[in-house]
Amino acid sequence: MSLRYLRAFLAVTFGAGLIAAACGGGTSTASPTPGASTQAPATTAPGTLPKPEVTTLRIGISTPNEPVQFAEKLADVLGIYQKYGFTSVTVTGFEGDGKALQALIAGQLDFMVGGASTAISSQTTDSPVKVIAMNSTKLTDGLWCGASIKTKADVKGKSVAISTFGGTSHGSALLLLKGLGYTEKDATITPVGGQSARIAALKGGSVACAVVDMAEKDAMAAQGFNVLYDETKSDLQWGRSGLMATTAFLQKNPNTALVVAASAVEAQQKMWTDAAGAAKELAKFGQLKDDAALNAVTQFQTYGSRSMLFTEDALTLPQQVLATQNPAMGTVDLKKAYDLTFLNQLKSNGFFAKVGVPSS
Repeated sequence: MSLRYLRAFLAVTFGAGLIAAACGGGTSTASPTPGASTQAPATTAPGTLPKPEVTTLRIGISTPNEPVQFAEKLADVLGIYQKYGFTSVTVTGFEGDGKALQALIAGQLDFMVGGASTAISSQTTDSPVKVIAMNSTKLTDGLWCGASIKTKADVKGKSVAISTFGGTSHGSALLLLKGLGYTEKDATITPVGGQSARIAALKGGSVACAVVDMAEKDAMAAQGFNVLYDETKSDLQWGRSGLMATTAFLQKNPNTALVVAASAVEAQQKMWTDAAGAAKELAKFGQLKDDAALNAVTQFQTYGSRSMLFTEDALTLPQQVLATQNPAMGTVDLKKAYDLTFLNQLKSNGFFAKVGVPSS
């Protein structure tokens, strides 16, 4: 065979081989890269939580005898914090938001549970605080009025009794008026003292209406008073009680914040699914009688938040009330006083569904 024909033969043979390979011919398979895994990549189970940056946890409860702040303690009793990586947990009761906040700012606590007003007020200090979850965004008062006041129109221009300006009853009055489509300009808000004093003023006729807890509805109705608006049946929000930490702590320990929020949400479900068991623990922590604790937990089911989610509306009226006593509060940027990142992550990653938070 001449050299010219040999070259032609090899070219045809080599080209045919390339075509066969391109068309998938042959039975050989590619060899795996040495050391490469042939197994499918591992998947993370829905609701999986990260390891917290710290293992020691300290939480302050500003009102230890109320179910509205109990989930954060119940999570300790049930061992939920421990299940998710904390080795040492201390939950301490305080007498009010002020003392709990002092301990938080002093570094004696990692988290505290208190009203939204605490986070708002802190924004004008060197140690701002953020709310990351709320046990409840509902107040439980009603706007109770004298027998002659039966309609929304009858309320306009009338006096509404509260405890003091700047307090929760003041905020409740604003919320009740808002429910009627009014503002504080449509009524005369009058400070008269605690609930018993407000009821007495209503009885005596010195005020036309009063902010009174709906737990007293049977007694109030029996005396001929009319309820014009019931907060427990509305969607109006008030940041009644929330889990919070300093902004600096949240930035440094995001995994810890996520796990603490998750633990509180998981414990919160027990207030509905095991009311008797939750009430038993509340009685111990809050030094309540068993029947009183059970009644408190049962009532909590009407105003508590199983998801602990909230919106900026929960801080709007507290800010308005604070501004009546300190005008500087009116200019606070509320977006700096809360962070929904953690709860939204728990919802999106399947944790809510995993622990039984209702989808709606």
